[in-house]
Amino acid sequence: MNDKLLRINLTDYSISTEKIPESVVLDYMGGTGYITYYLYKELEPKIDPLSPENKIIIAPGPIQGTKIPVSGRYAIGTKSPLTGLYLDSNVGGFLGPEIRFTGYDLIIIEGKSSKPVYISIKDQKVEIKDAKDLWGKFVYETDVLIKALEREPKMRVLTIGPAGENLVNFACSSSDNFRNAGRGGLGAVFGSKNLKAVAVKGSTRPTNGDREKIESARKDIVQRAKNAKDDGHLLYKHGTSWLVKVASDLDHYPTRNWQSGEFEDIDKLRHEVFAEKYKRFRRPCYQCPIGCSETLDASVFDWVEEDRKEIAKPEYETLAMLGGNCGISDSEAVIHANYLCNELGLDTISTGSAIAMTMEAIEKGLVEGPEFDDVEFGNIDKFLELIDKIAYRQDIGDILADGVAQAAEYWKIEDLAIHVKKLPFAAWDPRAKLGLGLSYATAAVGASHLRGWPSTSEIPEKSAIKVIDSLVEQQDLKTIKDCLSICHFTHSIKPALGFDDCVNILSAAWDKEVTAEDLTDVARRIWIMKRLFNMREFGDKKPIEFDNLPKRFMEEPLPSGRAKGKTAFVNDEDFIESRRILYEKRGLDAEGVPIEEELKRLRIK
Repeated sequence: MNDKLLRINLTDYSISTEKIPESVVLDYMGGTGYITYYLYKELEPKIDPLSPENKIIIAPGPIQGTKIPVSGRYAIGTKSPLTGLYLDSNVGGFLGPEIRFTGYDLIIIEGKSSKPVYISIKDQKVEIKDAKDLWGKFVYETDVLIKALEREPKMRVLTIGPAGENLVNFACSSSDNFRNAGRGGLGAVFGSKNLKAVAVKGSTRPTNGDREKIESARKDIVQRAKNAKDDGHLLYKHGTSWLVKVASDLDHYPTRNWQSGEFEDIDKLRHEVFAEKYKRFRRPCYQCPIGCSETLDASVFDWVEEDRKEIAKPEYETLAMLGGNCGISDSEAVIHANYLCNELGLDTISTGSAIAMTMEAIEKGLVEGPEFDDVEFGNIDKFLELIDKIAYRQDIGDILADGVAQAAEYWKIEDLAIHVKKLPFAAWDPRAKLGLGLSYATAAVGASHLRGWPSTSEIPEKSAIKVIDSLVEQQDLKTIKDCLSICHFTHSIKPALGFDDCVNILSAAWDKEVTAEDLTDVARRIWIMKRLFNMREFGDKKPIEFDNLPKRFMEEPLPSGRAKGKTAFVNDEDFIESRRILYEKRGLDAEGVPIEEELKRLRIK
């Protein structure tokens, strides 16, 4: 089992190791579970997220570095500077397995350096090094320079760009150049600690687990991925860009700050466009048979530096939030915007949300002044200019850099700010799927699309109560996947990876029999502890006051398409009753507070 914790204090440069208690391993498993436990146990309530008291926790799961596929991931978490609440993010690539190759299972970074530094981890050798000459550098250049300084071309580098250094509240941390912990501002927490990067190189593969069962799991997942690929699943051929047309056809696609769920120029952003216009390279995560991620030949873009051979192809969320949501239909403009966000270290979802909100406010005459001139839907030059201004906190970019909710409050345009708990919505409109709004409303981090979807394709033309059981099941499955740090695109193997698969995978990794009931309790323990963390930040307010949806989704029906005339719930009463039932199934009282009986059952103190 995983049990080695590396603790790094940037204030006094102390470095120590600890044993993770067996009870924590069994009750929280790894990944998001470890993050939840240690943030709840070690952070004092009400601390400033950008203060030395905040912590960065990097947590691979129990299967990283083994032969089990779709596990090239890690979880990373902190107290969010954007929301002031719990935050975790799950990231692909190679860093997660590399951390386990060093012999560590968890990294906690605390304190604040008096000068810019980076952390070098080479197996058991851990050093804090000067990063003065790296400060201000873009993500790609930082990666290249650190590998040269460390004389380790295969080192895995987790870094921030200028946005994190400038404490933009939705700045990313980035590994493998474009694998981003996008949501909630982890990059700003790095910047607040004067931490430019964490560089990792390990040499020892984990030996835990039942090797025969692990090999059996490997073969099974590889075969199921092959089944889906042979059946023509487009994820295997085009990555997530295939979802662009799917989302628009289903009325999920955010258009002009969520004023619509379908984009009239969607054909200009479809996956076929990228296949026809650009040379692509498959870039799968560690030991992944799906390989959804792609890069593009950089030589065709005159705005890319000459030494770059490849740049990231935009994922679906980016093609939506920096595409139709900003009225942009030019594929190269979205590629350029994605490139800028990756290099500067900005979350594309939050950046697109901030720009789109500003464009709508200008369109409706709610803000005015020379700084807003020509910032309108579809204006590519102003669109790209605003990305730079946000990263460097210039002009109106300084206001937007605080976040969508914060900027809306400043300009008094709150109804145009599309968020839950100050986290902007991911690119799936809840007015087009029955019960999806309940997932967004109750997620601890805010409006993330990766916290569980109801298992239905119906639109919200009837009560959402019928899909609540499936939502709870999916929330639990997502939580366990994030503890294992396994990819959510395992829903695209055939048959899809389910809860029983997670039971078998963990049993193999731990060489210890675990049951579905064990994992269900782990998932529910973590779900409730995230809520307890947030409750300490709510002050005198109750959780129910934060478990809500923006006015747009509750009161403004979709204007066209498959879900024309629909809001996220059939009426306010249905939302209120659905939320009440979810609370009950989650062991919460009528105000969203965990009941003592459930806390005792799950051994939460």
